[in-house]
Amino acid sequence: MLAKKAGVRTNKKLFEKLEEDRGYSTSELRIRFDEWYNAKLKNDVYPQYKEIFAVRTEIGKAAVQGSAYNRLREMIGLDEVKDVLEKALSYYKMQKICADKGCPRDRFSMHMVFTGNPGTAKTTVARLFARILRDNGVLLRGQLVEVGRSDLVGKYVGWTAKIVQSKFKAALGGVLFIDEVYSLVEKDGLYGDEAINTIVQEMENNREDIVVIFAGYPEPMERFLNKNPGLRSCIAFHVPFADYDTEELCGIARLMAKEKLLRLTDGAVEKLTSVFDAARMQDDFGNGRCVRNTLEQARMNQAARLLTIPFDAITDRELMTIRAEDIPLPPQIAPQARRIGFGALIYTEKSQPILSSSADFFLFFYSVSCAMDKNRALFCMILHISVLIDVIRNGSSQRIFTVIRKLRDRIN
Repeated sequence: MLAKKAGVRTNKKLFEKLEEDRGYSTSELRIRFDEWYNAKLKNDVYPQYKEIFAVRTEIGKAAVQGSAYNRLREMIGLDEVKDVLEKALSYYKMQKICADKGCPRDRFSMHMVFTGNPGTAKTTVARLFARILRDNGVLLRGQLVEVGRSDLVGKYVGWTAKIVQSKFKAALGGVLFIDEVYSLVEKDGLYGDEAINTIVQEMENNREDIVVIFAGYPEPMERFLNKNPGLRSCIAFHVPFADYDTEELCGIARLMAKEKLLRLTDGAVEKLTSVFDAARMQDDFGNGRCVRNTLEQARMNQAARLLTIPFDAITDRELMTIRAEDIPLPPQIAPQARRIGFGALIYTEKSQPILSSSADFFLFFYSVSCAMDKNRALFCMILHISVLIDVIRNGSSQRIFTVIRKLRDRIN
């Protein structure tokens, strides 16, 4: 059937690829036929393909090439990422060589998982890697199709599968980049399950014609893969993206400035070091995004600074120079001031709260005032206000009435 569809006659070499007394699945038969068909085209139908095959083999053996590959190697940090992608590319190329030679081989998977915190260049690396695969003959087109949860889930049951299939069709010959794939099952229930099942099916059906990259944060991604063992088995490479250290962040700042034809003074770099040291301690630290935002704010500060000097004094060099005073300071974590008034805490010298409610506070305050012969009526009024606040805030009426009885005993 496959030979008839391809318009070629079969021969003994095709049947020699099949073992006797063994059953074959449809996919295995297709692999055997493709290997035989490629060899027949090169040797019988188009003999000139022999020379092309030799050239292609040399390309497969050659070093990785292309401007995208050079760009990836120039990126700051990401040493582990570069090593894993280098091995993956070598593996892909070797599989292609085996296919061209007609050698038996397993159907290989090219799918990946990128895990890392925000701003660790996951999307940028995916774009470059798609171009690298195209430049080195692994993928035909090398385009990158980026999708998220909203791009994959349909409005009604049955729509999601068709949407997912359309995204795979658009990405054939290239890379399908799915960001935060775990959000499918966390938010969408039945629709998310339909999307995941279709993704797994399409990954298997098109494993040699497309690279699927799942990207997201480490912990949610690990939980997601643990819940979907079928999906984990489709993934060949796990690529971790580590956070940048301060030196790497400064290197990224220099690289970004160079791309924008900007010059950072020594003072600016020194200030950036302290800024990034402080930023890395924040919970919402954004890695490369932090660098980009800092430089954008520095450009705005530079503009404000230059507008304060005479026009004739602004040189071309000064327009492209970022100085230390242009670098913004990171937002500081404001210390929480101790509350004063109702509901405030009273601290001992060791900063341990000894009174926690407004009623407790005024009970304490009333006792002190009695010893100082102050006006009792004033403090009784304040106490009743504090009791009302506690009832509204905490609803602990039984405890409040106990405090009131104690106060009445003291007043009487």
